[in-house]
Amino acid sequence: MFQAVTNLRHCRTALLLPACLALLVACGGGAGGSPATTAPVTSTLSFPLQTGYRALTANGAANNFTISGTCSGSGNRTVGAANTATTFEGSAALSAASTWTMNFTGCTLSSVAATSTSYYDSNYIPRGFSSVGINYGVYLIAPIIPSSIMVGHTGTIGTETLYTNSSKTVGNGIIVSSYVVEPDTATTAIIILIARSYNVGGTLIGTEQSRFRIDVAGALTPVSTDIQYAYTSSAHLVLTF
Repeated sequence: MFQAVTNLRHCRTALLLPACLALLVACGGGAGGSPATTAPVTSTLSFPLQTGYRALTANGAANNFTISGTCSGSGNRTVGAANTATTFEGSAALSAASTWTMNFTGCTLSSVAATSTSYYDSNYIPRGFSSVGINYGVYLIAPIIPSSIMVGHTGTIGTETLYTNSSKTVGNGIIVSSYVVEPDTATTAIIILIARSYNVGGTLIGTEQSRFRIDVAGALTPVSTDIQYAYTSSAHLVLTF
């Protein structure tokens, strides 16, 4: 999830979705969310984010979504369970494959698909990801996933260094991830996982906000992903789950 959906990443469950960001740039070119029928309630409870994140990463997920904004359409994502033993950057790791498929109207492309592989340590903390032909990302310093959160909390998760491929000879920018916790109901909250992507020159090229509903048991349910491009594009896409 912190890896794509961005990751809670990565068009990664992420909290962070770099493969998705790169994928959507090809479309030519949020805070989205389901319409609320009542005003949000500021819960005073503490929510076990790390517990929920680890469960989501360990088990994987599959979701359908609609697309609105600059383009409209629909799609689906399948995030595999992180249960495959492998190596990443010379150390033992767990991996999970993700696939995103999108069908558009009002875009140059009618459909597009992308796959990526995310890597974690034995505690499911993200270590990096690989999306062939797009990006190879590495956390040079382990990201920080809070054990618990409350409405009003904010914080930094970490910075992922990007390269064009696993040789790491050519840099491709960074992704800086953070979070904000907003009101929802008396027994749930909304955590917004924010991934800001910068090119090698340090210019912001896109901001992705992935919203998840979290309950008192730590269960995380995707609500929406809002992607706003910058620099060379003003495209804006909202994926609603």
